[in-house]
Amino acid sequence: MAEYDQPPLSHPVPPETPRAGFARGLSGAAILAALALACAAAPLMADGSAVHRLDADPVAAALLDGRGSLSFALLAAVLGGLLGIGWALLAGILGTLAGNRAERRTIAAAQRMAGWPLALLVPLAGGLMGPVWLLALVTALTAAPAVAALAHAELSSLMRAEFLTAARAAGLPEGEVVRRHLIPNLTRPLLAAGVLALPRVLAAESFASLLGLGLPPALGSWGASVGLAARLGDPVAFVPSALLLALALWAACAIADGIAAGHRKP
Repeated sequence: MAEYDQPPLSHPVPPETPRAGFARGLSGAAILAALALACAAAPLMADGSAVHRLDADPVAAALLDGRGSLSFALLAAVLGGLLGIGWALLAGILGTLAGNRAERRTIAAAQRMAGWPLALLVPLAGGLMGPVWLLALVTALTAAPAVAALAHAELSSLMRAEFLTAARAAGLPEGEVVRRHLIPNLTRPLLAAGVLALPRVLAAESFASLLGLGLPPALGSWGASVGLAARLGDPVAFVPSALLLALALWAACAIADGIAAGHRKP
């Protein structure tokens, strides 16, 4: 039994406080906003030309390509967030109408699919489908299960909140409970779940473009630039696009974490 008397090899990591999560989310939002502004102003850095990206310096070319990546990611993230939140709300409605078993099955499907490598569908769709909006829809579908699982968990936690129990115990009608207490507190957890789609769709699009099966060359993409520079063995062109992509992914994850941490109790 002597081995049980040994001190632990590591100390437990204290949970992150909401203030620290908010600070990281605010930093991520500032970085992502700065990236978006820099990409929007990139034509001015490329000698006034937004078309001939190969004639621009590597940093300006990477910023020009970022316009396509960020615009597509925003579109796909909005679609993915709406689909995922709708999935979670549908599970809740089914639970009310058909019982908890239907709700559990509906959300269990999202939880299982969230662990599948759905990002592989994006290059497949890029190779088989032409329109960009179809590619955006497929990319959004890859993020929807994870959003649905998180949104459902947040909704379930909210439904068990003490203030809702206290409101019902005070005799408030269910409609008043929903209007005065439930709906105002839905915004932040659903927003946190929806923002989860942004880093997922950005990573999925970059992976597809890295393989040459993502966005059309005319739109530009960080993933496509990284893949082309790697194939050509050009580190000067590789580094700016890779760094900007990594920075955008970190910022998107930080925003999602910050929003999620903001409504957790310390």
